[in-house]
Amino acid sequence: MVVAGIGVLPVTEPLANSGIQMDNGVLVNEYLETSQANIYAAGDVANYQDTLYGKRRRVEHWDNAVSQGQHCARTLLGERAPFVHVPYFFSDVFDLSYELWGDPADADRIVERGDLSGPSFSVWWLREERLAAAFTMNRPDEERDAAQRWLANKVRVSPVKLEDAASVAEAERGL
Repeated sequence: MVVAGIGVLPVTEPLANSGIQMDNGVLVNEYLETSQANIYAAGDVANYQDTLYGKRRRVEHWDNAVSQGQHCARTLLGERAPFVHVPYFFSDVFDLSYELWGDPADADRIVERGDLSGPSFSVWWLREERLAAAFTMNRPDEERDAAQRWLANKVRVSPVKLEDAASVAEAERGL
């Protein structure tokens, strides 16, 4: 069986004559504000400035839509802060549970933990010894938690310690 996720096209036709800028969705700034003042966009349609990775991104996942919707609500209530969110995707297929955080596109080093031919392993992409992305399949919570934390905080990671440590917690102590 093969499952292919090919993405979606954002529906922007209702905004065609609104003056709101479009490019692969609705263009928004780091506050999720469109080119029209006090008009915000969130979810699959929002092409936002990702402040963690320094590039534009449109994410087609409900986790992103929820986070952006919450951010827009806080903004409308008076809190002015950039949207900061680690890109995230997960799925559960029968007894396999996997998660991907971050963006491996510009990685210069890959560290693998566990047996890649088995049902439990993780892959860590580093860029200049900072975590760029992490994939976990059926791994302990400590690895999943560390991935999110290290990405959000742009933590410098020793590839040797990450590779050789018995646990991610042990690697983290040595970072």
